Amino acid sequence: MKFLAKYRMYFLRISIILLVFLSITNDNFRIFNFKINAVESLQMSISGFFLVVLGSFGRIWASLYIEGNKTKNLIKSGPFSMVRNPLYVCSFLVLIGFCLAIKSLYLSICLIIIFIVFHVPSIINEEKELKNFHGENFTRYMIETPRLVPNIFNYKKPDSEEIVHVRINRINRTLMQVIAYMFLYTLIDILYFISN
Repeated sequence: MKFLAKYRMYFLRISIILLVFLSITNDNFRIFNFKINAVESLQMSISGFFLVVLGSFGRIWASLYIEGNKTKNLIKSGPFSMVRNPLYVCSFLVLIGFCLAIKSLYLSICLIIIFIVFHVPSIINEEKELKNFHGENFTRYMIETPRLVPNIFNYKKPDSEEIVHVRINRINRTLMQVIAYMFLYTLIDILYFISN
């Protein structure tokens, strides 16, 4: 499990390349293979775009809290008060948004399985590290805060005096990812409407 968590990005890239190949060579995995009308397609596109925007801004919000505090400081306010792994949750929302855009059942199922297989071990690994580092404090946090299903009633604002240290290059990388998500989503949607 630790091996998979350590090298997940390499395995993830290889998996995506294989899926692209599969989507080109196999009709069941081809994008835009749903038999739906224009209204249903538009509903899926709007819903997908909403999820991509929500997930993207959630990633920015969570990144602002966590950057510079990955392990040494236990962040329990803001998005981390509602869920222990907001970056993964927001990434999953983005993925579901893209699944609605590509309109392909088998390809969407594969993408969701890949997400689970490659990210759940990382979540477990990261939580073990935090528990080893923070001990009882993290154990209490685990009891109070769900792992992956946000509880909005748990939301705690940070203290007005609280300072968050941010690594600009990581925030810039997150912003570039968000821009890439929006661009790719728009491109997929345009391709769909051109092809129909």
